[in-house]
Amino acid sequence: MPLGHDDDEPTKIEPRKLLMPRAPARRGGDGFDTSDVPTNPGRPVFDKPRGNPGMPSLNGETTSPGSPAFTGVAPEVRQSRWHDRSAAPRGVLPAEAVLKGLDEALQKAGRDKAPVGPVREQLKADWLPLLRQVVEQAGGDGMDAYVTQLLSPPGRQAVTPLVEALAAGMERLEAATDADTLRAGAQELRALVARTLEDPAPRPISLELQERELDGRVDVDTLLSIRFASSAELATRRARAEKTLEDLRQQMRALQGMQPDGLFSNFARVKVEKRVMDAEARRRGGR
Repeated sequence: MPLGHDDDEPTKIEPRKLLMPRAPARRGGDGFDTSDVPTNPGRPVFDKPRGNPGMPSLNGETTSPGSPAFTGVAPEVRQSRWHDRSAAPRGVLPAEAVLKGLDEALQKAGRDKAPVGPVREQLKADWLPLLRQVVEQAGGDGMDAYVTQLLSPPGRQAVTPLVEALAAGMERLEAATDADTLRAGAQELRALVARTLEDPAPRPISLELQERELDGRVDVDTLLSIRFASSAELATRRARAEKTLEDLRQQMRALQGMQPDGLFSNFARVKVEKRVMDAEARRRGGR
């Protein structure tokens, strides 16, 4: 049964065997991105980088003139019977623009004299939209493999290990206790991205299991943000999602007899995202 099939069932994911889609061919792909409404607690808080006017946002927009031209349209979880959102297409950044954005954020982190925690938070805010670009351009079956790890633990290992390698790098950033260690870990991640973008025939991302098993409700940015979140961030987001669900329940009850289609759609999406976050906590050995 797909995740989110029954909105009254307990927040629980039963392990089951999932079949991985066939590995995507080494070619490019097009698609359209979607955006969540503000009621979505699973939306990453870093989707609009602060303090970096030249940085592209998750929808491909930038806040400064002279930004690089986009080279295509980013893939997305395809429209399904549950996926009722739409948005303008989001552009694909060329490799040099991605690396430039990473470098600018890293330079800013090097100049920042704040404690390592706030510096790490800002670096993640600046980097996450760019790491999403890399995953979308060369992620292969990495997102599908992650879905199997959530829904059918221990899941499958990806043929294209980019997502797992990026997640391991983000974990090293989280473990850094001083600015020098943080910057060293960030340089390693930057080198991984550079090597990935140098591949002349990258494996395009597969989003089949996100669509099939998550009802098309969880997009790439949200799923990556959950995988890359620290344990403290994940706990905060789970609690926020639970509160949002309760608020939406109360709003739907108050309508009494009306058709709260928009509220129900938001409720269903938040519930699926909450289940994904709960599954990620269990994958890490939490509760």
